[in-house]
Amino acid sequence: MVDITRIDKENNTVYYDDGTHITFKGFIDGFRVFMKNRIAGESLYPADMERFMRRTSGKNLSQLMKGKKMEGYMEGSSDKLLTKGQKIAIATVITIIMVIIMVFILMKSQGMIPGM
Repeated sequence: MVDITRIDKENNTVYYDDGTHITFKGFIDGFRVFMKNRIAGESLYPADMERFMRRTSGKNLSQLMKGKKMEGYMEGSSDKLLTKGQKIAIATVITIIMVIIMVFILMKSQGMIPGM
């Protein structure tokens, strides 16, 4: 096994203990070749992430999505200003007021209420 002795940042070169050297680009390419198919039989490139996610268990992904959905629901429901009952009560009061105003306007236009 060969170890790295030093890295020359000015010349972009990596030196090994056996006297050989390589450029940064060559080192990176060699590292990628070495690491390819080393972790869970999959490569480490970001372009392969979608393929890796498709090959994982569907059950795990389904459970993750259910957890995220419930987390979002809890977050959204805890930030609500009014409960469902309060909304119904306010809507009922507004509806009654609107009906009273319409009846008042209708009665005034029919002449049942003397002009003001």
